[in-house]
Amino acid sequence: MRVSLLPVITCVTLLIPGLPLFGEKEENAKKVIAGKADVLRHVVKKFARYIRCDENGSIVHLHFEGEKEASSWPMLPDAEIKIHGWWGRLEQLHEDNRVWIWLMVDRKKNPHSVLMIADEMSEQDIHDEPLVIKSADGDKAVLHVPGEDPKKVPERTLHFADTYQGPRKASSSLFAQSSGNTLRAGHDPEEFETLRSRQQNWLRDRWREEGLPGSISGLHPLGGEMEVTLDHEAIRWGRYLKKGDEVHLAIKDPVKAVVKSVSPWRERTRVHLVPASGLHLLGLKPGQRVNLKVPEPPGEVQASHEPTDLDRLQDKEERVQWFLQTIYCSCGIPGDRCTGMFYIQASCNVKGCGRPKEVAAEIRAFIDEDLSDREIFAKLVKDRGRDIWRPHLLR
Repeated sequence: MRVSLLPVITCVTLLIPGLPLFGEKEENAKKVIAGKADVLRHVVKKFARYIRCDENGSIVHLHFEGEKEASSWPMLPDAEIKIHGWWGRLEQLHEDNRVWIWLMVDRKKNPHSVLMIADEMSEQDIHDEPLVIKSADGDKAVLHVPGEDPKKVPERTLHFADTYQGPRKASSSLFAQSSGNTLRAGHDPEEFETLRSRQQNWLRDRWREEGLPGSISGLHPLGGEMEVTLDHEAIRWGRYLKKGDEVHLAIKDPVKAVVKSVSPWRERTRVHLVPASGLHLLGLKPGQRVNLKVPEPPGEVQASHEPTDLDRLQDKEERVQWFLQTIYCSCGIPGDRCTGMFYIQASCNVKGCGRPKEVAAEIRAFIDEDLSDREIFAKLVKDRGRDIWRPHLLR
């Protein structure tokens, strides 16, 4: 009796991971597969007066502009806080200052919690639009965003605070912080960069003392391994980690561990860890917020805008995907809605935008020219400017 081998071959084909199906082309490996990034456009973004936060920082009290009453909102565990153009902590926000709030929404687009809170200067920095003094008269000035429709971004008349020491002349550019109708602080672009540098140093001190913030994303006590996913703010220190580095999980009973692997996940960083004992994992829970103390990158690495894990990969497609997971999108889509501008190029909406595919093709061409990743990054910065290495949005 003759037996057909086709069913057997078909079953084997389906069961071997990575083996292409009949008729599948190698080109499929180049497809950019990603989720439909369509939520950012629905996130509620508006200004408010900052009142205070609860003692543990889980609730913030705000008075949104245009609303009669103040309201209280829970902070998402990994909510981003922006101070002077960098990441920071709620304790650095000042009572009554104007802040820019992002509220996360549910499936019905109803806001339910704070996704991001930024001081007013950071909002101007995110949009790369310092304000300009349109006119000044004694103790007050009219400020506006040049090139923007006044109906969309209204001009504001503010009184200089008694302690105000910033620019006062008409046509002056400044990053401004207001409180109600009072202009509390104003700094020209050069001074603002000094403020940003100070904030970076302040946060580094917190990282040294407390560790990098993140969440437990995987636990396997029986196998003695775990995974921590670090927050956006930790992207540079986190991705500087290498296999074999020693780290410490900063919890009540600190856990010593060794890094098994590090990989980017959009703006976040996945760190695969092997603790000294699987018993150290008992009592931990997936989703638990933790801090990870890590070796600090050298000063010259921190001072550079180059990615801290540059030139590590050899495989062509891995290098392409690394770039998509490393640079921010520099397209011209306005409306505070391009996810890739604020959360890495790979977070762009590949279902409705061809930009990731275009960038991937461009990177492949550079690799075919035998350029190193450092050379490719330099070319991208030259062609697109600083938007590729900083979170930003267009109004």
